[in-house]
Amino acid sequence: MSRPITVERQFYTQKEAAEYCGYCVVTFRQFAKDYEIPKCGPKRDRYRKEDLDDFMTNPTSFHNPVRTRRHGHAQVVV
Repeated sequence: MSRPITVERQFYTQKEAAEYCGYCVVTFRQFAKDYEIPKCGPKRDRYRKEDLDDFMTNPTSFHNPVRTRRHGHAQVVV
């Protein structure tokens, strides 16, 4: 009896990527923006498994301080 062939996926949709990382879609969407997780594909709507693994291992390497949300007023220096 032969075993079924299992193919490991290399690219995930946003919903699949959120599930793979253990987040709900809304939370993952915000992380993807704040941490600039790279998107792939012709429509830029897929996430590479390798990038997701790297993000889960070391999220600070993807962090973009410009995208960090700030609450309240920002001090302006003239």
